[in-house]
Amino acid sequence: MNIAEWYKATVGNDSQNMVAENAGIVPSSLYRQLPDKLSAQSVVKIARAYGVSAIEGLVALGLLDDSDIRMLEISDSLKNASSDELLREIASRLDRDPSLADQPVWKGDPNDLDRRQVTDDEIADTINKLGKPDVGLAAYHGDHKLDDEGDDAA
Repeated sequence: MNIAEWYKATVGNDSQNMVAENAGIVPSSLYRQLPDKLSAQSVVKIARAYGVSAIEGLVALGLLDDSDIRMLEISDSLKNASSDELLREIASRLDRDPSLADQPVWKGDPNDLDRRQVTDDEIADTINKLGKPDVGLAAYHGDHKLDDEGDDAA
């Protein structure tokens, strides 16, 4: 879909003056931009005025592509996943490839990590406040299993 098609699908039969008024755009600016030179700012204003996502318009402009949308979807999925869902996925990946457990968890800049040493008392206090976590599948890796108290069962 190109930007002219997106515009028509979004505003329907509304006149350019009506679109400009609805979107808070100076009519002469909208006239200059149509049919195929809409700015990103105008696309966002029109999308918001008509209750549609601006993402499709920005894709039509060529400013975003499918990889941008996939990254957003993945990020949103991770943020919305429950702890149990995340732990199940980690356990599943470790079952498929146990060598993952030997790789560093953080591959970013080491300076971004919180290097503060946490005491055993702080950990115990946090666990007491939150309650014992239900780690389920994350409590084991390969033949290495933990008992109910979190100690090595092997």
